Amino acid sequence: MEVLLKKKVLYVDDEYPNRITFQITYRSDLEVVLAQSADEALQILQDHNDIEVVISDLRMPGKSGLDLVKEARDIYPDMKLCLLTGFEITPEIREALDSNTLNHYFRKPFDRSEILNVVNN
Repeated sequence: MEVLLKKKVLYVDDEYPNRITFQITYRSDLEVVLAQSADEALQILQDHNDIEVVISDLRMPGKSGLDLVKEARDIYPDMKLCLLTGFEITPEIREALDSNTLNHYFRKPFDRSEILNVVNN
C-alpha cells in the first residue's frame, strides 16, 4: 500500500481564529504549521527545511504578508509563496505575481478546493 505524504504548509495570520480555522479545514489533507507574524514565519522556515508552501495573510502588524513573500523569495527561490486576503489585488500584489515573487493569490473567505489544488500541483 502506497503511503501519501502530506504536503507541509506554513500558514501565517496574526488573527488566532483564522489560524485555527485554516488548520482544522486542512488537517486531513495537509500538515499545517502556524505562525502569527512574518518574523515568526521566517524563523520557522529557517528551522524546518521541509515546508513546501507558505500561505500568508496580507495585512498584519509589522511586516505585511507581501513583505514576508519578498524576503522568503530571496532565501527560498523554489518555495511556493501565496497570499490570502479579503482585499482586491493591489498594484503591488499584481507586480509580485507578474515577477513570480508571488505564486498565487487567494481571496477570503478561502475556497478549500482551490487552495488544495494550488498546494498539491
